Amino acid sequence: MSIEQYDISLDSKNPSKIVLGSGFKSDTIELSGANIHYVLGGSGPAIIFVHGFSEDWYEFSKVMSLLAWDFTTIAIDLRGIGKSQVKQEAYDAESQAQDIHELLAKLNITNPYIVGHDMGAMIAYAYARLYPQEIRGVALLDGPLPGTRSTGIMVHLPIMWHFTFHRIAKLPEKLISHREYAYFKKAFFKRFAKNEHALSDTVMRHYADAYTKPEQLRAGLGLYRAYRMNRKFMRNHLDALHVPILLLEGHYFSDKPSPLAKELSTSFGCLEVNARVVKDCGHFMAIEQPTAIANILHNHASS
Repeated sequence: MSIEQYDISLDSKNPSKIVLGSGFKSDTIELSGANIHYVLGGSGPAIIFVHGFSEDWYEFSKVMSLLAWDFTTIAIDLRGIGKSQVKQEAYDAESQAQDIHELLAKLNITNPYIVGHDMGAMIAYAYARLYPQEIRGVALLDGPLPGTRSTGIMVHLPIMWHFTFHRIAKLPEKLISHREYAYFKKAFFKRFAKNEHALSDTVMRHYADAYTKPEQLRAGLGLYRAYRMNRKFMRNHLDALHVPILLLEGHYFSDKPSPLAKELSTSFGCLEVNARVVKDCGHFMAIEQPTAIANILHNHASS
């Protein structure tokens, strides 16, 4: 086997185009609520990657390249974003977790490990609640969990103004449309990344391209507009959860994890929660520190 087999890169002339090594394949599968695009490669126990807002599946490309030697790696575009097409405009975590469940059933993949970043973390958590007997565990990378006190405080901080802005009806689309690259660059990538060198202009343009169509941008904003539904979902699921949960947080103000892990244990019935801060890493964890993230996931997803 060669290193090139599991290489994933962007076309330098066309950032929207991705060049996959022979060990990966890209395909789209029709589901009840959406046509979901996914990239699959490697062999071994399955790890599913769920991206956050302002990215698409490609945010996990480097992590996938590192893990594909020992795992079957699968990354999806959430419904309506990137190459996925929405059939039902439901963007709440429960609906999108059901998309993943249906996708895995059609691919004959069992007992996966679910990794979610940012808004994808809510979906990974919902998956654990809906299908606890069917997964090995979940990793939540720097994502909000509506319903928790920690997230409730966080989303009202001035620096998190976009949580309120994105939930306004129609206005964000009018202001962001045709300005996706500039908006994502200044409002997200430059504000929340600690290792900015990992986010080249080509990479940022690729992510912006995944949201340029009206339906793509609406799907991305829909992740925020489903906040209240996700909060209700979390508060309605407080029974004991035996699924191992790994919380990975960016290295912002402290080397110590936030109170979120303790809150999940004491108030939300999560019986096995581990948390750690990834040093020299901002919000875009899999992009900024792919080797560190891959090593951590290798240890947890193997068990």
